[in-house]
Amino acid sequence: MEILTLPLYPTIEPKYKTIPASQVTPSKKPDLSNPLASLESTLNSILPTQTEETNALKTRKQLGETAKALSDEQIECIAAEFQFLANTWLDEYERDVFDGKTLKEVLHEG
Repeated sequence: MEILTLPLYPTIEPKYKTIPASQVTPSKKPDLSNPLASLESTLNSILPTQTEETNALKTRKQLGETAKALSDEQIECIAAEFQFLANTWLDEYERDVFDGKTLKEVLHEG
């Protein structure tokens, strides 16, 4: 019987070239004070901020029992509709009081 010697792991030639450090020019210096800054900014752009979560929770609390049957999207729509109505009614009232102008229009004239 013949004894075979097998390698412990296959040897594969790398498909990339190493570039000498003298030829590498970084596009910008990394922020050494906060190495996770780029990760944080990416996560903040993807995930909702605490303010958005707080607004949804506040609205849910104000709606009480009704909110239990509603999804977060429905609650956000309800909040947006109420905000629109409040702004519209306030503008209407201001136009009645200030001769057809809103308070912003009156303040910017003066």
